[in-house]
Amino acid sequence: MAGDRIVMVSPDGRRWGLPGGRPERDEGWVDVMRRAVREEACAEVMDCRLLGFRRVVCVRGPEEGLVLVRSMWRAEVRPAVWDPRFEMTHRRLLPWEEARRSLAVPEGLGPFYSRLFAEAAVRTGVPEQGQLPGS
Repeated sequence: MAGDRIVMVSPDGRRWGLPGGRPERDEGWVDVMRRAVREEACAEVMDCRLLGFRRVVCVRGPEEGLVLVRSMWRAEVRPAVWDPRFEMTHRRLLPWEEARRSLAVPEGLGPFYSRLFAEAAVRTGVPEQGQLPGS
């Protein structure tokens, strides 16, 4: 969050999501989040709160069988000058309703994202539990 706006990023300007990343070396959870926000969204984390964790098992492709555990955060950020140097080439700061319509939600994860935004206390236009964002 940057004030009342949600920070969204995209590698192609078509599919929009939230900043995220995998740990490098011996990074702690909060360090991963701060680095991912800095690298992907060109923003500095001013304050943050851990919302929880999600566990995902890769079911196909080169990482089939790999188990990923991701920490999920609510972060207040200060956007810096947009100077993308990594895989994300676009950034937008959107009000909730527009962010909800833009979010690329992986199949089956609508209820997860609804809960994530509810836990983050993004109150304006929060969908009902189990409702797919953007629907």
